[in-house]
Amino acid sequence: MPPLDRQLRLLRAYGLVTYPFACVPFLFLFFRQHGCDQQQFGVVIGVYYVAMFVAEVPTGLCADRFGGKPMLVLGPLILTAGFLTLLLFPGYGGFLAGEALLGFGHAVLSGPPSAMLYETLRAHGQQHRYLAEEAKVNGCRLYGTGSAFLLGGLVAWLGNEAGDAYGLTIALTCAGTLAAAGIGTLLTAQPARLLRWRDFVAHAATDLVRPAVLWLLAYWVVLFALLRYPFHNYQPYLHEASAVEPVLAHPLFVGGLFAVLNLVAAPLSGQVPRLVRRWGRGWLFFGMPLVLAASLLVMSQERAAAEHGEPTRWFAWLGVSMFFVQQVPFGMHTALVQEFVNHRIGSHARTTVLSVLSLGARLVYAGCNVALFWSQQENGMGPTLWWAGLLGIAATVLVMALRPHGLLRGEGPVA
Repeated sequence: MPPLDRQLRLLRAYGLVTYPFACVPFLFLFFRQHGCDQQQFGVVIGVYYVAMFVAEVPTGLCADRFGGKPMLVLGPLILTAGFLTLLLFPGYGGFLAGEALLGFGHAVLSGPPSAMLYETLRAHGQQHRYLAEEAKVNGCRLYGTGSAFLLGGLVAWLGNEAGDAYGLTIALTCAGTLAAAGIGTLLTAQPARLLRWRDFVAHAATDLVRPAVLWLLAYWVVLFALLRYPFHNYQPYLHEASAVEPVLAHPLFVGGLFAVLNLVAAPLSGQVPRLVRRWGRGWLFFGMPLVLAASLLVMSQERAAAEHGEPTRWFAWLGVSMFFVQQVPFGMHTALVQEFVNHRIGSHARTTVLSVLSLGARLVYAGCNVALFWSQQENGMGPTLWWAGLLGIAATVLVMALRPHGLLRGEGPVA
C-alpha cells in the first residue's frame, strides 16, 4: 500500500477510537449515584475545562517541537488514567481529579490529529485534499463515538438487575482508549522542526496576530460555548424530562439516543465539501451558532412549562428532538474550523496555534459552565436555557459583523 494511503487509513482508524466514550451518556448519573448535585456537576466539568486550559499550550508546544505521534499515543493513555480515577475513587474528590486528568488528555489530542493529517497531505503535495480528508476522519470519529455510546447503553442496562451499571461503562471506555494508543504507535511520524525557541515563538506570534486567526478565535469562543453547553446538559435534561416521560431515563434508551445523535452527525461531516460548494462558507459559519441558539430557546420553553406545572409528553419529546438539531452544526464544525486555520498558519507552530485557539474557547467556557449549572440549580433549567439562547444569538450577530472584509468568500481552501 502506498505510504500516503496507509497513513490516511490509520488516521481514520485512529478517529474511530479517539473518543470511545461509552460512559459519557451516564457520567452525570454515575456522579449522582455518588452524591453529586447539579452545582457540583458544574464544578466538576469546570475543572475539566480549566485543566485543558492549563495544558493546551504546553502540549501544543511539545507536539510542534517533538512531533505529533508521541502525543497521539500519550493522549489516550492519560484519558485512560482519568477514567480509571473516576471508577476507582467514586467521590467528589476523585471526580475532580479524574476530570482534571481527562482535561489534560483532551488537551494533548486537541491539535495533533488535525496537524498530522495536514502535514501528511502536505508532504505528498496533496494539501488541497485537506477539507475532504478531515471530513472523513471526523466522520469516523463520530461513528466510533456513537457506537461506543450504544455499547455503553447495553452494558449499563445488562450489567446488573437495576439496569444502572454505570461503572462498567467506564471500564469499557478504558478499553477503547487503550486501543487508540495502540493504533497511535503504528502511525508514521512526521519530521519535527526543531527551531530555536526564539524563532519558534516568532513563528507562532506571527500566525496568531493574523486578522483572520484573531477573528476565528472570537468566533470559536461563541460556537464552542453553544456546542458544549447543550452537550453537557443532555443528561440533566433527560433526567428532569423523565418525570413526565419515564422512557427518557432508561439506560438503553439513553445510550441508544447518544449513539443515534453521533450517527446523525457523522454523515454531515462527510457532506461538508458539498455544502461549501452549494452555500459557501459565510452562510455555514453564520448558521451553525444560530441553529444552536434557536434550539436552546425551544428547549427552554419545554422546561419552563414543566417547571410551571404544565408538563406534556409531546413537549418533552420536542425538547429531545432539539438534540438532533444540534447535531447539524456539531457534525459540520470540525472540518470547517480546522480547514480555516490550517491553511492560514505555518508548519513550524501549527499545533501550538491550534492549541491557543482551543485554549481561549475552553477558558471562557469553563467559567460559563460553572455559571450556567449554578443558574440551573438556583433558577431552574428553563430560564437558564432561555438566556443562554438569547445571548448566543446576540454574540453570533456581533462576531459575524466584526469579521474582516471579504473573509469566508469563495470556494478555495483559504476563503
